Amino acid sequence: MKTKKLFLIFSLLSFTFILFAQPFPCPCPGSNPKPIETIENLKIWRLTEELDLSEEQSAKIFPKWKKLKELKEKRREEREKEIEKLSELLAKKAKDDEIKKQVALIKEKDKKHREECEKLEEEIFSLLTPVQQAKYLLFHLNFEARIKGMIKKLKRWKR
Repeated sequence: MKTKKLFLIFSLLSFTFILFAQPFPCPCPGSNPKPIETIENLKIWRLTEELDLSEEQSAKIFPKWKKLKELKEKRREEREKEIEKLSELLAKKAKDDEIKKQVALIKEKDKKHREECEKLEEEIFSLLTPVQQAKYLLFHLNFEARIKGMIKKLKRWKR
């Protein structure tokens, strides 16, 4: 049982590193892994453990999860540009029609993005049992708060 879990964790981590095409974060002196990568790897490991995902589930879920993450990042970048354009329109006192058009564009793209994200999340949910679905929701609600708490503790400890 213990070797099975160890094998699963090792397999998942190996798969994750290949999937995300990121080098293994080496704790060697002089190495400086990016904090975001480290947090993402921790998140994947914790999610796998808390949901008790099978290898088959992991192989199906994590590519969808990666796609969801990429979709959110792409939209964030696009939205920044659209908001910047809106700010420029306001600064140059553009006509109401131009401003209205830009606001409508942002709202429409936000709506489309939400629908794409919901579709991917539904695909992920369809691969989970009801108990795993509940744990998945709770995990996402609590993980960020736990990471922020850890960062605060580290900051206090550094002082």
